[in-house]
Order: sequence, then structure tokens, then C-alpha cells
Amino acid sequence: MKQLAKYLLPLCCGIALASCYGLDKEEYRELAPITVSGLDRTIYAKATETLHLDKLRVESESGQDLVYEWSYGKPAGDFPGMVDTTFISSSPTLDYTFDKAGSYVLRLRIDNGESIGFHYYDLRVQAGFDEGFLILCNDDEGAGSLAFVKKRSPQEEAEGAQEIWDNLLTINPEYDFRSLRDVYVFSSPGYASGILISSGDDEGSIYRLDPVTLSVTYRMKGMDEYGVRTGEILGERTSGTAHWAYLIGDDERAYRYEFSTDMLIVRETPFPARYGRQGLFASKTAGVRDILMFSEAGITGFPNSRIAGYAAPDGYEFINMAAGRIGAGQYDASKYYCIARTIEGAPKTVKIISTSSSLSSPTEIKTYDEVQPMLMNANTRIVTTKLNGNAYYDYDNKIYHWAMTGVDPVVPAEGAKPDITLPDGEQIMDICTNAVPSTSSAVVDDDQLLIATYNPTATGRKPGSLYVYSLKTMEKVKEYVGICEKPVAVAYKFPTSN
Repeated sequence: MKQLAKYLLPLCCGIALASCYGLDKEEYRELAPITVSGLDRTIYAKATETLHLDKLRVESESGQDLVYEWSYGKPAGDFPGMVDTTFISSSPTLDYTFDKAGSYVLRLRIDNGESIGFHYYDLRVQAGFDEGFLILCNDDEGAGSLAFVKKRSPQEEAEGAQEIWDNLLTINPEYDFRSLRDVYVFSSPGYASGILISSGDDEGSIYRLDPVTLSVTYRMKGMDEYGVRTGEILGERTSGTAHWAYLIGDDERAYRYEFSTDMLIVRETPFPARYGRQGLFASKTAGVRDILMFSEAGITGFPNSRIAGYAAPDGYEFINMAAGRIGAGQYDASKYYCIARTIEGAPKTVKIISTSSSLSSPTEIKTYDEVQPMLMNANTRIVTTKLNGNAYYDYDNKIYHWAMTGVDPVVPAEGAKPDITLPDGEQIMDICTNAVPSTSSAVVDDDQLLIATYNPTATGRKPGSLYVYSLKTMEKVKEYVGICEKPVAVAYKFPTSN
């Protein structure tokens, strides 16, 4: 019987298929679509105040009742990835009070009985100082201050809400902020967020601030720990449950600040930690910050929590370096680009050397004689962008670009035309971009250059200013003249997720 069934089954299937041959194809009705409009991609709310959304417009041809579901969660990866999702409403209008400031993903699910649509919004729950530009300053007597230029929501702009604060450190009257050196915003998904400020005061104070209220949550005394004051802050990195950034000490050593314990740990490096560079890399899934320190003799990196070094070629010294911020589809590896120049002789010879992000596989991509002195030195501040393969930097109070990934990566020399020339008397103190370090190569968010300046001859106003330029056009977007004391550092305070 089993043998008979084995032969009959294929035969029956064949007859069934043959009987279908020649029949007209059934016309399936297209499911009724859902069209949503009326809300901006970015939605702003204020913590502890009710967010009211009633501008939603929905079109559906199903003729059935619509079912709504609003929920929100923390960002995970690129937008609209989200985790820790919380349901908040089933109404077409939304009235909800968010208790905690931060950056979230707001999701709207709509079901018309035939189709289901998902719509995502970038939700910014603000509590005062969530997003904007931080300018760390000192006055002539060494008293420190932290100016802030807020990125206002459309509603705040319409209401004429305050945009500029000349000193947010007055929030912490119990601390005497002096000889401030660097400011750093840290935030990795799944880890604590905050702001770190280094100083050269008598106790080598390092301050940790809450990312929203800017209140001091911890003060470390570097002089008590290691007898050292620290300056430039670089980071941040994660490994397992560990979360840290690096600072450069006055003793040219590397110090690791552990965010989980607020501890400072010295790390021995193969070369002096004299200068620092922030490497921003981006793959197709995420972005990371890399830490680079260098002296004329060699470069130190910290790949995968290890310590790696790369010595300058014999007879050469390093002038400067940059990390290639990889854009979508542009390059297949994260690389460092190093400028080395002969110590003796004339004319001097320049080598442009690329290495991997672990400082391995060095490759000389260009060697040439320096006909005119290059417009670059070790103190030159360099930033990169996903927009292109250029490194933008300051020299002699002007902004230039070095086409480090181009076909001819020669460093600009005397006679080169600057990309940006500031008004007379403005001295460039620091530069940065508006990059969000965790975003992937698919998200181009670093399209502005921030330039903090000092004008010692200014009268009738404060000497510090901030200029914002577009990295796409190199045109000025906005200027904030005379808003602060003498700047020492500028940083973009991006929205954090916790």
C-alpha cells in the first residue's frame, strides 16, 4: 500500500497542476495604503512638561477604523533603531509627559485593517542645555567659565527663548573653577553620559558634569593622585563594561579616566604624549572615537585597549597627523595619515605616511622636497569630516584643508590660499565639528566647523567669539561675537541618550 501511495501522490499532483493550466490569473486587490503627514521629522519636548501633538494627518482608503499605537525608546545604532520600547498612547493625538531629558526615537504604528504603517521621529526631550556649543574660557586673572550657545527648537526660536549663556559654571557656586584647559562630551550607547573638564589649577582638578543640568557630579584632584595636572582630553572607548577617556598630563604621560569608578590610571606609552588627536571613524553600522598621542619621535595609539607605537623614520620627525573619518562607500579601511619631515638639511624632505588604525602596515604614499615652508606644525588643530577626505586645520589664524586622501596629498605651503579668513584681530583658539561620534557612515552629521576666537584688542565687549561655517560651502553660517572670555576649547554638545 505504501508503495502504491508513493507513485499515486506525484501523479495526482501533476493532474492538479495540469488542470490549472490556462486559467486566467486572479486579480488581487491592492491593500489600502496609509499616508501620514503633518509632523516634523524632529520633535522637541521639554522634560516634565506635557508634549501635545495634534497636527497628525492620516489618509486611508480602507473604510475601516484606524488603530494607533505610540511608543518610544532609546536610540540603538542608526535611526530609527530603538531599544527599551515603552508604549505611551493609542490616540491619534499624543499627550504625554517625559520625565527624563535625552534623545529618543518616537514610533507611530497605524493599522487600517489591511495595511500596517510604521513612522519614526527623532524625539529630543530637552531640559535646558541638551544640544549646542560649549566654549571653555579663562579671563585675565585665570577665573574659568563655560559659555553655551543653545541649538533652539523652532518653538523656542519663535518664542525668542534664550540662546546664549556666558557662564554656566555659576550653576556650581561651591567650586572655584580656575585655569581651565579642555572640555569633552562623552556618551556611548549603553553607558553613562556627561562632560569632562580638565584644569591646571593648584590641585589639578578634573570635573565631571551632568550632561543635562551641568552640575558637578565628581571632582578629582590629579595632584593628589599622581602629582600631575592634565590638559587635552581624548576618547572615548568601551570594552565590556569598561568606559573611559584619556587625558594628556603635563609630564607627557597618558592618563586613563575610568567613568565607572571616576579613577585616574597612568598608562606607559612608547613615546611621549606631547600632542593629542581625536580620531573619528565610521563603519556602515556605527562610529567610534580613537585616541592618538604623538611627539616628534613617534605616535602612540590604543587599539582594542592595547598600546601600540610607530616610530618616525630615521632622520625624520613627525609634524602632525590626522585620522581619516570614513564616509559611506568612500574608503574600505580606517587609516591614520602622518606628516614626517627631515630634521636636518635643506631643502627638507616630507613624507606622507598612512597606517592602519592599529598603527600597523605603514605605507609611504608621497615623498617630496619642501620648496616652500609648509603651513603646518605640531600645534595645528586638525578635524575631519564624512563629507570628504580632507583634513581641515588652523594655521596663522586662518583655516586650510589638507587633501590627505587625494591623489596628491601635499601639505599646503606658503602662498596657499586659505579656505577661511576671519576678521582682523581674531585669533583662533580651538576648532571642532558638529559630529555625533556614534553615528555610522550612512549618517553625515558633521557638516559644520566651529571656530572659537580671541581678540585681545576688542573694546566694549568680551574678547571671545564663536564662528560657525559650513563644511560643504565654507561659507559662514552664523557668528556670535563677544559672547565669552578668552576661549581655550570648543566642543559640540550633542544630544545624549541617557
